[in-house]
Amino acid sequence: MLDRAGPSSPSVARIAAEAQADLTAIIGELRAQPDVADQATAEFLDHITGQAMSRGSGKTMSIMVRLPLLVHGAETGDPEPAKLISIIHILWWAAARFLDDLADCAERMPSDPVLVSRGILAALMAGNYLPARLVRAADVGPVTMTRLHAEFSRGWTDAISGQLLDFDAAPATATPESVLVSYRGKTGAPYAMACAMAAALAGANADRIGRWRELGGKFGVLRQLVNDQLDLVSGRDEDLANGTATYLLAYLRQSLPAARQDEFLALHAAAATSADARRKLRDQLLDPAVVSGYVESVNAMVGGAHAALEAMGGERAYAAELHGLLDEAMGQARPPFAFGTMAY
Repeated sequence: MLDRAGPSSPSVARIAAEAQADLTAIIGELRAQPDVADQATAEFLDHITGQAMSRGSGKTMSIMVRLPLLVHGAETGDPEPAKLISIIHILWWAAARFLDDLADCAERMPSDPVLVSRGILAALMAGNYLPARLVRAADVGPVTMTRLHAEFSRGWTDAISGQLLDFDAAPATATPESVLVSYRGKTGAPYAMACAMAAALAGANADRIGRWRELGGKFGVLRQLVNDQLDLVSGRDEDLANGTATYLLAYLRQSLPAARQDEFLALHAAAATSADARRKLRDQLLDPAVVSGYVESVNAMVGGAHAALEAMGGERAYAAELHGLLDEAMGQARPPFAFGTMAY
């Protein structure tokens, strides 16, 4: 049985801060380049990372940064080399956040189509070509470099597949199981990528890389579930306004009797334009009976992630911190959602 770590160890906290400082330095270097694409990428990253902090995403960014550090630490006892993967993870999310807002939150986008097009091109630079450039410059052998590129490419492919499934999901047909399939792509894939790249950088064999990839995917799905809840209890209701078939929404619909299905779907359709409909639908989603069963199902996923992490083994202190990081991530959920921690 592992003792659970509390806050990050001083070494991991220091390295995480260094990774974010390194990203700031990279942005400065891009801005100083004569190439207009580098300058646009620097401007984009400055805007997106600043926007993320203003939206209260600092804790989320900290979790993203520490995850690959701890995976590398669990494999080797030294988290520091994985700073590269932490930076790539942030770059991926910077690009994905912009593209996701473009799809879901048009009101956040500039009204000038030229500025939107400029943002898309800069996002492609920040999330694809800049990480590839960083990997290419890394001091690693050809086998490791090939693995890093392969995992990065897989991450983007799986994430895009998940997002496309999310676009196509209809509340009338979405099930909790089908929603989780899209979550394993759109949010699970980048966390899987970060874990697998950290393991590859650590020199892990293909089997362990695959197991870390799977564990990262579980972690990412749980992060998406927390994000869904934060949107709902904060009153932002972006998912309700966008018609998103979340796991909680599918869970509620599946629990309703057939006689109430049409009423539910009509209310969900009205939520796109009606604040009153969103309030009524939110009340149904936050009904204690619904929340209780939903939390039980999510806790089963949390337990599965802890069990998979326990099975990975590795350097004891960093494995314990990974357990703690998972509990910390789930602890971001707000009442009435409260997830338990598992004792391993």
